[in-house]
Amino acid sequence: MREKPTVVLTISRQLGSGGSYIGQAVASRFGMRYADREILKQAAEAVGLREGDLVVREEKAGGFWEGVLQSFSLGTPEAAFVPPPLTPVYAEDLFKLESLIIREIADRFDAVIVGRGGFHVLAGRPNVANVRVHADLDLRVRRVMEVYGIDNRRDAEESIRRSDRQRAQFIKSFTGQDWNDARVFDLCVNVGSVGLDAATEIVASLAESMLGRRWTGAGGGPA
Repeated sequence: MREKPTVVLTISRQLGSGGSYIGQAVASRFGMRYADREILKQAAEAVGLREGDLVVREEKAGGFWEGVLQSFSLGTPEAAFVPPPLTPVYAEDLFKLESLIIREIADRFDAVIVGRGGFHVLAGRPNVANVRVHADLDLRVRRVMEVYGIDNRRDAEESIRRSDRQRAQFIKSFTGQDWNDARVFDLCVNVGSVGLDAATEIVASLAESMLGRRWTGAGGGPA
C-alpha cells in the first residue's frame, strides 16, 4: 500500500493578527500537528541544545530526530491557544536546526507550521500551501493588549513595530525574500477586513481541500 502523503500548511503572520490562533484552530479541527517558533525552539532545548552554541545534527540517525519529536509535544487537537512570544530571538544555527525539524514534521505528519520561514523551508514540496495572515495596526494593538495583558497602547505599538522589523529582517536574512511580498504566499488573509472567525474558516477551507485531494500529486499549493 502506498504511504499516505502528508499535507502541510505554513502560516506567516504579523504579531497581533491572530495567525497563531488561526493555525491552532485549524490544526485542532483536522487533527493536524501544530508547531510554531517557540515549540520548535523548545524542541531543540529539550535535547540539550542551547541558542548560540547549537550544533546541526544532520549526520545523526533517524532515532535522534525521532527523539526530538517525541521529547516535546508538537501540539494536540485538544491543545489550548498559546500566544507566540512578544520578543522572538533569531539565530542562524537555531534556524538551521529548526529547518531540519520542520522537514521531519512535514515528512511524518499532516501539520500546521507557524513562522520560522516554513514557506521557504518547504519550498517545492508537494501538498504544501503557504498562508500569510495580516491585519491593520489598530486591530493588532487591541489584540496584543488583550492577549499579553499590556495596559499601555504605546508599549503595545512598540512591541508590534519591533516584531515587524525583526520578522522582516529574519526572512530577508535567511530566505532572501521579502516578508511583505504577497507573491511569496498562496493565500493572504486580512483579519481586519474579514474578522478572525471568517479568516479561520477561509484557512480551514484550504486545509480541508488539500486533505481531500492529497492523492492527486498536484504541485505545491494553490496558484
